[in-house]
Amino acid sequence: MTKRYDSNKVKALVHKIYKAYGFTEEQSAAVAETLIYTDLHGIASHGVQRMVMYDHFIQNGKIRVKSQPKIVKETDVSAVVDANFGLGQLNGIYSMNIAIKKAKEHGVGIVTTKRSGHYGIAGYYANMAADQGLIGLSSTNSRPAMLPTHATQAFVGTNPIAFAMPAKPHNFIYDAATTTVPQGKIEVYRKLGKDLPALWVAKDGDQEINDYHDTADLDALRDPMSNIGLTPLGGVTEETGSHKGFGLGVIVEVFTSILSLGNTSTEITPEDLSVGPCQSFIAIDPAIFGDVNQIVKRFSDYLQQIRELPAIPGKKIYVAGDKEALAYEDRKQNGMIIDDKTLAEVTGIADRLGVDYGSLEMN
Repeated sequence: MTKRYDSNKVKALVHKIYKAYGFTEEQSAAVAETLIYTDLHGIASHGVQRMVMYDHFIQNGKIRVKSQPKIVKETDVSAVVDANFGLGQLNGIYSMNIAIKKAKEHGVGIVTTKRSGHYGIAGYYANMAADQGLIGLSSTNSRPAMLPTHATQAFVGTNPIAFAMPAKPHNFIYDAATTTVPQGKIEVYRKLGKDLPALWVAKDGDQEINDYHDTADLDALRDPMSNIGLTPLGGVTEETGSHKGFGLGVIVEVFTSILSLGNTSTEITPEDLSVGPCQSFIAIDPAIFGDVNQIVKRFSDYLQQIRELPAIPGKKIYVAGDKEALAYEDRKQNGMIIDDKTLAEVTGIADRLGVDYGSLEMN
């Protein structure tokens, strides 16, 4: 079951929880902002739902509260960052800010970051650049989750790609895993007791799993040596385009782990404290190509033409960012949506840390 809650109250609670962990006031505010931003934009899989996983990693030392990211190699347009196993959101903000600064000074900024942590939605960091008039891209690798085409064992991560660019009436923000669905969405469906759509999860390479009651199989998704995995974009056969999602996942691996000389997806495990995901952050100043206002206007006009195309009866055409903008308006006014199990996880963390939270419901 889900209910509506006051986003400001939930943000204040998240802020207090991260302060209780030992993060600074500024760091705690940044983490709360990224998580609530995610839920307000309708992406329940990567908002406060993820706090229980971060809590586990903080407790077992995989996330190190006092760690600080640092640049280990740098040019005018690029940098390699060692995140030192700090919280992924803080590493992401630090790294994208470097890329943005370089783009404003030199037209392009490319940062690749290693030994990081789960950083939430890739789109948040791409949109940091778009909010400053730049084109932004961000990607991350992750523990093995994707079944490469024809493989019976997961090897590639969900490896999302995010792209953001200024446009009217709101930024264009594309953010998608290179698997058919991210791991977090599986977790949300299980919490809600919903069967999984076809071809989200496969066994032995081609047998679909969709019964959420099948606890053993779905638990095996977290075991990289099992025969269960998420399908690439395109499903499980080349005829439906499986190789395309698989190929995109490998490209993400290049910009994250290969260029940074960090850990590839297949080397990452939740319990090994010596390994961590890698991320990439790219900012591009459209001014290096021409008049920025004209570029943004042309892009905005193009997107509007797509929205106005003839649609299937009863359906509406959206471009990337439209649904999230609508979700933000709704949730900001009427409250963010949290399922009962996630709320219990978050308040349980607060209780253990001695954080008072009171009522989180809308007034």
